[in-house]
Amino acid sequence: MSPPSVAQPGSLFRRLVLVAGILAVVAVIASPLLARRHSSVPQPIEFNHRKHTQDLQLTCSLCHQYVGTSAHSGLPGEETCGLCHSTQQGESEEAARVTALLEAGEPVRFNKLFGLPEHVFYTHRRHVTLGEVECVDCHGDIADTERPPRRPLVTVDMDFCMDCHEAREVSNDCNACHR
Repeated sequence: MSPPSVAQPGSLFRRLVLVAGILAVVAVIASPLLARRHSSVPQPIEFNHRKHTQDLQLTCSLCHQYVGTSAHSGLPGEETCGLCHSTQQGESEEAARVTALLEAGEPVRFNKLFGLPEHVFYTHRRHVTLGEVECVDCHGDIADTERPPRRPLVTVDMDFCMDCHEAREVSNDCNACHR
């Protein structure tokens, strides 16, 4: 009868290297997702949502023109901003800046604040038009902000989505949302 085997020093080292390798792969895969979720997103102007949505009573779909028809809601650009800002509106420095950018023919390119991993299939059309989900449900009180938030006001992750689907009694089938 032979004595119980004791782990050889080489096998312990191989296990540690394997675990370190797995952790390194996970870190490489997760870092872009975490960076996007937690990093600050700059915008070209200090856009005042409250002024537009509450004071002027403009709908989200005026500036986010594809919100009811496409996967992405769209971000306003020169044409959209130019509808009102071809001449200066109000007295704020930012309103003057928008008009100056438009007059100079400079692009007004907003950066996407909310993002999902590439393997998630999401459409605004399905949620807003068919599911009658309100903007505030996923975007929080963004319509009440006076400056662009640097990070999303709501953490939209798998638990968030699954809780919403469960509450609305719609499918939580993996294939419905994941590619």
